[in-house]
Amino acid sequence: MKVHLVLESLALTALLLTTSQPAAVPTAASSPVVVPSPAASSSVAPPPPPRVYTSSADLPDGPAFPTSGAAGFHVVPGSGPIVGTGPLRTYAVEIEDGITVDEQAFASFVDATLANPHGWTAKGERAVQRVDGPASLHIRLTSQQTARAVCGYEIPVDVSCRNGNLVFLSAARWFRGAVAYLPDLTAYRQYMVNHEVGHAFGEPHRPCGATGAPAPVMMQQTFSVSNDEIIRITNGVPQGAVIPQDGKVCTPNPWPYP
Repeated sequence: MKVHLVLESLALTALLLTTSQPAAVPTAASSPVVVPSPAASSSVAPPPPPRVYTSSADLPDGPAFPTSGAAGFHVVPGSGPIVGTGPLRTYAVEIEDGITVDEQAFASFVDATLANPHGWTAKGERAVQRVDGPASLHIRLTSQQTARAVCGYEIPVDVSCRNGNLVFLSAARWFRGAVAYLPDLTAYRQYMVNHEVGHAFGEPHRPCGATGAPAPVMMQQTFSVSNDEIIRITNGVPQGAVIPQDGKVCTPNPWPYP
């Protein structure tokens, strides 16, 4: 009897000890530790500083452009009214085969530039009209390599040019502009058209006439609006005009009659 009572007492004690144990406390090892990540901005490299151009003739940074084409050209369909008075010059707008651009946008820009009241028709000395048949002047958007082949690259600068009744507008410049005009690409494109068409109308190159004045549209503004810098860039290569080394610096201007 006593043996049974002792055994029952031991069993009861064991049960009480088992049920009275406190709940296990999770250790540090059993809980994941979340380490906050650094702020997103701290992992992004800062943007590079703006490019410092060593020459006004440098090709500005910018979007991709057609570097090469097939050297043939096709007419952008479309014609327009006669703009201005005086002897009529007809023109066609053309794109080099093998390059991809918005052809109608290019043609519309040329039309608007030549019809502008500050353009070549402003003084009543000539009229222009766009045609898509036979024309006395062909205005061509030209890949970089074709423009270099036609216009020359003796001076290692991308330029546009006029050869007879053909005007070649460099796609490199059409897409990137010129340092003197940054960041105004629209005004530089107007200058491209007016400058090269001006050659087709018999206009020669001209220097800056007065510091701070608008540059003549026939100044080689792709090179610079500074007479001295143009002399340095051309380095004795004939430009069809005498550019004085006189320290004069003009402001960019795309119009024959600003």
